[in-house]
Amino acid sequence: MIDFFLDPFSSSFSQRGALVCLLVAVLAPSIGVWIIHRQLSYMADAMSHSTLVGVALSFALFGRGAILIGALAAGLTVTLIIAYFTQKSALPRDAVIAVVASGFFACGIIALSRVDTNISLNHLLFGQLLTVTASDLRIIMVLVVIVLLYVTSNFRDLTFVTLDPLHARQVGIAVARQTSVILILIAMSVVVCISAIGIVLTVSLLIGPALSARLVTSTIAQQVLAGTGLALFQVFTGFVVSYHLDVAPGPTIAVLGTAMFLLIYLVASLVRTDLRITRQAHH
Repeated sequence: MIDFFLDPFSSSFSQRGALVCLLVAVLAPSIGVWIIHRQLSYMADAMSHSTLVGVALSFALFGRGAILIGALAAGLTVTLIIAYFTQKSALPRDAVIAVVASGFFACGIIALSRVDTNISLNHLLFGQLLTVTASDLRIIMVLVVIVLLYVTSNFRDLTFVTLDPLHARQVGIAVARQTSVILILIAMSVVVCISAIGIVLTVSLLIGPALSARLVTSTIAQQVLAGTGLALFQVFTGFVVSYHLDVAPGPTIAVLGTAMFLLIYLVASLVRTDLRITRQAHH
């Protein structure tokens, strides 16, 4: 029985994939809570799709080792463009996101189609943990450390800015700066998640565990802790299942996340119903 769980991690490349799973599971809920509470889910989805142009161009110009750097550059560029237009004009943010992100994604599709290589790049769209290189792993580790250090050291300020920005200004917190930093952290987190489940599915891992955790927690800190536990279960179970079913790990992890959310929502709804019935019977 134990071989069922150990066999997927027997090779060096599968062990690198498992380490990426661990890093992503720790990172995703830590940034996903801010995405949910600040209603930035569409922004995160736009960033993930926009990175395609950076991925394609960096691969064409510098090779496989520069893919994540190109993705990060594209994500940060899109973040700056969207932030500029939303702050300097009265245009709706969601409309700006739609126009800018679709344009970058379209450029990525064109660039990808022009890349002269006999290597399939489909894993960029849908993820392939087993293709993660040692160079990718180093970049991922640096990004994860940066994001987690900032979130943990500024957790109180981020909470105030997210839940009560007016009070945050009154106590001297730089709301605009924290808001900008959150967008940058999302871009960095998107790049990390791309390595695990690909550009198309990244938003499901960034948001899914944190959203599921929100159903059963009452504070942001609890949401992060519960989301981390759910994310760890999601990525490692998805990795093992994909190995034994011989299917891509990225989509498997994403499907499992959706199933977890639906199950937790159902259980939470039943528990709330039982509590309400119990209180009514008591009164």
